[in-house]
Amino acid sequence: MNRQFPLPHPVVLAILCLGMSASGLAQSSVYAAQSAQTAHPSSSSLEAISSAQSDLASATDNTLAATSLDAALLNIDAAGQPSAGQPATGTVLCGITHLVRCVEDLGQDEKGIFTSPARFRKKDLRWALPIGAAVGLALAYDADAQQALGVNTSRQNAANTFSDFGSFYASGAEGAGFYFAGLAAKDPKLAETGRLGAEAVIDSGSVTLLIKLVSNRHRPLQGNGQGNFWADGTSHWQWDTSFPSDHATASMSLARVIAGEYPRWYIQTAAYGFAEGISVARVLAKEHFPSDVIVGQTIGFLVGSYVLHHRALYAGYGHKSLVARAVDQVHPVISPSTRTLGAGINIAFGQ
Repeated sequence: MNRQFPLPHPVVLAILCLGMSASGLAQSSVYAAQSAQTAHPSSSSLEAISSAQSDLASATDNTLAATSLDAALLNIDAAGQPSAGQPATGTVLCGITHLVRCVEDLGQDEKGIFTSPARFRKKDLRWALPIGAAVGLALAYDADAQQALGVNTSRQNAANTFSDFGSFYASGAEGAGFYFAGLAAKDPKLAETGRLGAEAVIDSGSVTLLIKLVSNRHRPLQGNGQGNFWADGTSHWQWDTSFPSDHATASMSLARVIAGEYPRWYIQTAAYGFAEGISVARVLAKEHFPSDVIVGQTIGFLVGSYVLHHRALYAGYGHKSLVARAVDQVHPVISPSTRTLGAGINIAFGQ
């Protein structure tokens, strides 16, 4: 089943590429960028690490090899033997007692995220093109969608109140809450979920802020309501512009970490459902256009994936999420002769 529509304006695609590229491209070889810096193994672990590095040199799949090296660095016990879900002896993890390590991790994240465009691969087009098409279509109908909503003060107030739970500060606080709850319950996986969730929120926040500064887009209730970019030229410039939505970014980055740490359908449904609810609320509150939240969610998902693959010790590796399984079934459909692009979906009915 294929749906096709005209290509969006080149400026639209350029803005979209900036957002998605800067957000980590977590499904590509960016996983390997900071792997060797995520842990500090003890001397008793040198033999195991050397073996992992040899495997890395001989591997044909760089991404899998990097993941293998990550596992060796992060999951080796004092005897030099693999110990799943446990950090190497002497490893310093970000936490309330190691705040300097947290700053170092954030710096490494930002370096990997903002240099990710250099590691974009052709296979990434299978998700980048459908998302680009969705954003292009949303941009074309943003103003119409907001006009169709009309003005409803009570609805807007209610939506604003709900969306406050997905703001940058609220999402960061929610991550911190999981972290401290994990410490209190002596549950390292829950503590890691909160720690990495807060880290992803901060990482994605810097990406969102940069794009806001570059795009300088009017919000639905500003100007003529068309959501123009740089409508007033350089005379109208502010930090908190409409594109993309930081609420959508923050809530989705936290949801991605939670879903990755606990790959159970009911947890994933709750986490992603909450993030989707926040995004819808931002549109209903007339604070953002549909394209703003689509790009925000994309950034949040990719940055959350980046943090999981570089920092997580307890995540449910080997289990594909609902989103990952769905993405695997999507393939781009491109027709240069008609200047159209679209997406196809494979539906398997069994052998």
